[in-house]
Order: sequence, then C-alpha cells, then structure tokens
Amino acid sequence: MSSLLIPIQMRFGDIDSYGHVNNVTVLQYLEDARVRLMARPLPEDAAAATFRSLVGDRQTVIGRQEIEYAEQLLYRPDPVFVRVWVSSVGGSSFVLDYAVQEEDGSRVYAVAQTTVVQIDRGTGRPVRLDEAQRDLLEQWSDAPTRFARRPAPAGARVR
Repeated sequence: MSSLLIPIQMRFGDIDSYGHVNNVTVLQYLEDARVRLMARPLPEDAAAATFRSLVGDRQTVIGRQEIEYAEQLLYRPDPVFVRVWVSSVGGSSFVLDYAVQEEDGSRVYAVAQTTVVQIDRGTGRPVRLDEAQRDLLEQWSDAPTRFARRPAPAGARVR
C-alpha cells in the first residue's frame, strides 16, 4: 500500500465566479483527504491504531503547504479523487503529497505537498514522532511529488 485514493464529492457552491472550483476549495479537498488518511487503519488490520489515535495528547499542525494547479476543475456531479501518500518522515514532521485527479489518474488537476508537524499542545513545541507513528506512516510511503516549477532559492536573483 503506497497511497490512498479518496473520493471527494463536489458541491455546486465549490464553484467561483470564474466557473471552476476555487483554489481555496481545492485546499479543503486536500484537508479532507488528509483527515481521512489520518483516521484510517491499515486494511489488513481494521482494529489497528490510526495515526490520529497514536497522536494521543499531542496535536498535529500544518507547517508548510505548496500546491500547483495543472488544469481547471469544473463542477460535475461525479466525485473527483485525491490520491494522498507520505513522501518523507522527519524527526517531528512528515510530508504528505497529493494529486487531485480522475479516479484512473488520466487527468490531474493539481499536485500538492503538506508538511505536518507534531507538537505539544501546552508548549506548541515540536515533539518527535515515535516508532509506532513512523511504522504507520511508512505504510503509505511513495516518491515525492514533482512540481513543474519550483520557486528560486532564497537570495537568488529573479530576472
């Protein structure tokens, strides 16, 4: 198991004045996929812990988010799909990658990455991921998203 394909039912209200799904709404689709992934036990053990249950009294927050829109997503009654997977696991954080796409992957509307950081609720300071969390995250690992265009490094001159 490398990734999870999450169906997202579009709503007519997701459309903006330009006639396509608003960019903020696409970020909400990613959030929905992220929350559903974190609440999902591994398929081979439906009684297993979820990532959310392993967080315990800590919490996770978004440290960074990047999205690249590839094609307009227009309203339709059929769901769009968000493929989500883990591309990196660090000390107290991990990176989730996404593709907003057709179920079969024939069209990709956006790709994205989110860095999720585990923190202590009281102090707001990062807390290391434990072994059980790392093992669960590794079950969803796959290669990182390749963005078509990356911003120039800090301090680089833009022409």
